[in-house]
Amino acid sequence: MSETKTPPGAGFDALDAYRRMFATAHDGDAAWWYLGTMFVEIPGYLPLPVIQAETVMIYRTTTLSNDAFRMDWWEIGYMRDLATGEVAQTWTNPITGKTVPSPQKFEEGPAHFLIQRDGAGLKLELTQPYARIESVSVEFSEADGRILLEQTERKVRGFPLPDGSMPSLDSGDVSPARTTLSILSSRADLAKPSAPSSGAYDFELRTPPAWTGLAGHGGRAITRGAMVKTEMHAPLNPIGWRRLKTIFPECFEGDEIRPRWAK
Repeated sequence: MSETKTPPGAGFDALDAYRRMFATAHDGDAAWWYLGTMFVEIPGYLPLPVIQAETVMIYRTTTLSNDAFRMDWWEIGYMRDLATGEVAQTWTNPITGKTVPSPQKFEEGPAHFLIQRDGAGLKLELTQPYARIESVSVEFSEADGRILLEQTERKVRGFPLPDGSMPSLDSGDVSPARTTLSILSSRADLAKPSAPSSGAYDFELRTPPAWTGLAGHGGRAITRGAMVKTEMHAPLNPIGWRRLKTIFPECFEGDEIRPRWAK
């Protein structure tokens, strides 16, 4: 299920704008750098910052027809300690007073979107491992020569259990989730094959992750941060890039990242 809204008299093609803002007009790869902070919101407490996630996202576009393309997505990242900025090892939960092991890395995808022209709007279909997709919506708006593309994905997500296995999507070990991406580019840059873009990413889980030790406390977890489109092999944070190369050596060849499009 998908829905797209474009401003009346927008004067741009939604399919073309979506592709250039997220990735590139030509078949190929585009990279995004992301840095966000996870908060847990527990009733009776202020939002509690827990950890940071620094990632590189790769989007690959493949033309299917004049009215459709496929966009594959893959991402690797690591967790940063809020106090030191180093790779996270443990987290001390101030609510329970307990120190627990922290996740250190994660890999998402590969997943893919099918994006088709649908009148003046778009039809999107998302296929993602360990997720049941409920809806995907896209809305365009414009102000002062800046185009905003806001994409919201609602789904049920599964994450690795303590033994490393993945839970069934029909079990109690999964969580409703919402992902919102707000991407901004200038109208003038839509003429470029790959429009310079930046924006914000918001990921909400209905329940805090199990590793935080907050099961039974209620509340939710939200990860919010900045996204910036960057060159494939010119990372915005060289320190983070070196850490990713150390943590994921199988995903690099020299200084070049090699997405794992098949597992």
